[in-house]
Amino acid sequence: MGGARRRRAALRDPARAPLSRGLARLGEIADPVTVAAACLALAVALCAPLAARAAAPAFDVERLMRELAEREEAAVRFEETRHSDVLREPLVATGELRYRRPARLERRVQAPYAERYTIEDGRVTVERGGTARTLSLDGLPVLRVFVESIRATLAGDLPALRRHYLVLFSGTREEWTLALLPADPALAEYVTSVRIAGSGDRIERMEVLEASGDRVVTRFTPIAGRPG
Repeated sequence: MGGARRRRAALRDPARAPLSRGLARLGEIADPVTVAAACLALAVALCAPLAARAAAPAFDVERLMRELAEREEAAVRFEETRHSDVLREPLVATGELRYRRPARLERRVQAPYAERYTIEDGRVTVERGGTARTLSLDGLPVLRVFVESIRATLAGDLPALRRHYLVLFSGTREEWTLALLPADPALAEYVTSVRIAGSGDRIERMEVLEASGDRVVTRFTPIAGRPG
């Protein structure tokens, strides 16, 4: 009971409250300017982390591309699922995708058939059934632009992406999405949109909506021991 009466008395008499007594004691040993400076320093120290967060640059498409551009190579497993009205059930292909700067892209299908595409120096080499054939991408403009969208994303080459697509970015560093809408009329006859999603400098999913209505969804997972 005595303790409760003392607490109520302190509330009625500010001079008896611990905080009031502490401030009064502080006033006895320091001049007002010093006290004010100390309070300001304390306020700055408490607010500094919040201010630092507020001043941190937002994660946008330019920053994403800079992070992607820092990678010299990438190797991932993929699972590609094609959804189409002409198929009784979705067609699934699995394999590996490898990229090495500045512009080498290799796509190796392992199931349900064996096939390898190697794209470098403006040419694509297709290996299938023990035979290989090399074609110039200049004669395959739609394939060239589509390949460029993958290569440019892996390379963090935003100007190249913007040459062929309207690039829309959303999300955060932990969960971002790039929506690519064809700006090239010839490409738009085949592709309606490309959506690429990932986290940090990793691409995790790509969805291509074709003008025919087909939808191709590819999921990427890192290969153990290799940069993904």
